[in-house]
Amino acid sequence: MHIFISFLSGIVLFYTSHLFPVLTGIVFLLSALFLLFRKRYILVPIIIIGFLYAFFRYDPPVEPSSLSSREVIVDCVVKSSPSELSSGRFVNESDILSAVDVSTGETIDPLRGKEMNLISDYGLKPDLRYEILAKIGNDRERHNPGMMGGGRLYAYLEDVRGAEEIKGNPLNKWFQQNRDKLNQYLKTHFDSDSAALLSAITTGERSVMSEDLKDAFSTTGLAHLLSISGTHFGLFSMLIFGIFRIVIGSVPYRFLQRLTIYLTPSQASAIVSLPFMFFYLIISGASIPALRSFIMINIFLLGLLIGRKGFWLNSLLFAAFLICLWEPSAILNISFQLSFLAVLFIGLCIKEGGPQKGSEPSGCWQRSIHRVAGMFKNTLLMSLSASLGTTPLVAYYFHYFSIISPAANIFITPFIGFILVPLSLLSAFVFMLSGHYPLQGLIAAITETAIRGVRLFASIPAADIKMPSFPLIAVIIFYAGVMIYIVKGLGIMLRYVSASVSILVFSGIIALPMISWKDDMAVTYLDVGQGDAAVIEASGKIIAIDTGRTGKELTSYLRYLGKRSIDALVITHADTDHSGGTSHVSKRLRVKEIWDNGLLVYPDGPDGFKKTYIRHLERGDVLETEGLTITVLHPYKGFYTFSDSEAAAENNDSLVLKVRGKKSSFLFTADAADEAEWDMVHLGRWLKSDVIKVSHHGSRTSTTEDFLGAVSPDIGVISVGRYNTYGYPHRDALERLRGVRIYRTDRDGAIKITETSEGLEVKTYRDFEFEKARDLAGEWGNIRRLFIRW
Repeated sequence: MHIFISFLSGIVLFYTSHLFPVLTGIVFLLSALFLLFRKRYILVPIIIIGFLYAFFRYDPPVEPSSLSSREVIVDCVVKSSPSELSSGRFVNESDILSAVDVSTGETIDPLRGKEMNLISDYGLKPDLRYEILAKIGNDRERHNPGMMGGGRLYAYLEDVRGAEEIKGNPLNKWFQQNRDKLNQYLKTHFDSDSAALLSAITTGERSVMSEDLKDAFSTTGLAHLLSISGTHFGLFSMLIFGIFRIVIGSVPYRFLQRLTIYLTPSQASAIVSLPFMFFYLIISGASIPALRSFIMINIFLLGLLIGRKGFWLNSLLFAAFLICLWEPSAILNISFQLSFLAVLFIGLCIKEGGPQKGSEPSGCWQRSIHRVAGMFKNTLLMSLSASLGTTPLVAYYFHYFSIISPAANIFITPFIGFILVPLSLLSAFVFMLSGHYPLQGLIAAITETAIRGVRLFASIPAADIKMPSFPLIAVIIFYAGVMIYIVKGLGIMLRYVSASVSILVFSGIIALPMISWKDDMAVTYLDVGQGDAAVIEASGKIIAIDTGRTGKELTSYLRYLGKRSIDALVITHADTDHSGGTSHVSKRLRVKEIWDNGLLVYPDGPDGFKKTYIRHLERGDVLETEGLTITVLHPYKGFYTFSDSEAAAENNDSLVLKVRGKKSSFLFTADAADEAEWDMVHLGRWLKSDVIKVSHHGSRTSTTEDFLGAVSPDIGVISVGRYNTYGYPHRDALERLRGVRIYRTDRDGAIKITETSEGLEVKTYRDFEFEKARDLAGEWGNIRRLFIRW
């Protein structure tokens, strides 16, 4: 056990050394001194081996911005069946074997071995090696609070120059082909939600699942069921082992007597169960959670074979060791972290609170009742302990805490694990051998019942608590306290102090939604690429102005704030880079009102927003709320443009709003072009603002001299995409803005401007992102980021 911990610690130290090199060195020295003092000499070099192993296996991530819009000849392997996008195009996941720049003829080494999403007008066949001409897409990485990691590398297929079959293990190819056929069968023979759930629990395919169903599983704390992991393998192995145990116990006595000369019934059941576990691993795609669970289950079964069991912690650490031996960076994976923490806390709680020996009553009925009660107790204890162990990490990354999770896990998890998973796997096995999917009607009914149960739990009021952001240091202190408590030999006082600190931190995290933060007005301009989206916070009110193309950045940020509703969503005009995410936002958050310019046609129709009041604004309208006044400066009913371009007319019809707080004012100009600006110049003092959102991403025809002179801003914010094809912001616009303090979302990420008693406070998300420390100043900046929130 200590060897595994030491090796894993070395890997962790390697990755932390990127951000905290000096601090990592201090931690290593203190650890080495402690181990030498305890005469654990062998563990120090093992930590070093783990560090060096991660160092030599390290593969630096590709910077998408450095490859944007380049044409490349790619030699790649398509890994999975194509998924159809809403646009009608297809996306294929592929592994790059090599890539050559078309213009220079140079090999692009950083792309070798990387994953890439290949977008095409038609789907490519999986498990084939292709030589293709492709154009690398623009940088989709977004620098916003609440966003999970960077954008994935993707490219547009321009031409297929060759394809050939991959020479490899025929059995692997057979399984992959049949996995794809099975997913396609489920998609065409079950309704969309049922097919998505069956694919998730059988083959591990989750790309076809609707966001609505994912949200229902998350709200109920059942999201772990959508990733094949310990829950599935644990329940499935328990069922299979139990069935074989009963079958072997029922064979004629003389055969059983001969069998027990060599094996006990439990050992025989364990041997027969192993192939079923292996089949589930292969059909599931052998993801990290599935592989970890497979290793743990098989170590447990091996323990039965050799007559030793109960070494759950050794099994867990050995599984982590093997996975990190295969891929050291897996330790940074959120799924890896959550699954291991869940198992760790389940093991700790079951060990401390499990049933005691000799407590079982003597009567037959009493024993049955006692066992059922014990099973119920352990199920509840497992659910509570897994929730306890993962809550800080879930709250930090996903900003919610499921209250209904224990109850939902008691009823839904066994139903899916003991009934749906075995039946779907049995049918999948028969389908792979014969092409026939038995029990389809029964499985469809069970799946629909499970989904209705999940949605029922999710619909319960206050089923989950939306968690606002909090500093990362709270998560570190919580888990550090738990780890200190686990380690024996550190003294009972230190262990209980560390446990108390963890409990206090956990309580503080859960109490966060009840804490009222300061009510200073703040405006956050989000990084949505080539588009616009901003959020105004004032006196507990949330007003969002535009959504960007997808709305995902806006919903992620509001979840980061712990918000589940928007008081007003302003759609300035119809361009998709401003309004494209309206439907996405309205489905995931409660939108109380929508404000527009009166010229919009909503694609979802009136029924899509039947619970939302839609208000049409025009010049002269004034809207007030506590600490906030919004004045509409443009357009008005008599305004017409002279442009023949429909796009230019839409831009000139953009809503222009002046938002005033207690002391400062912000001007939102959307995509208003020169005609709209000329029409507003005569408003004079009504235009004067401290901050201007520069119109139309800094285009040449916007932010004219006269208009800018009337606004006379101190700060300008340009919402623009990195390496956009329009060349925005235009050099003419930047020249006119000379003398104004400029912030740009392509360089700075999200930009937050807060009205304080001392004036306007500006901070950028780039300043909050952890970065590789190249000197002491860089490391100190990362240490400071541990203690702050956006």
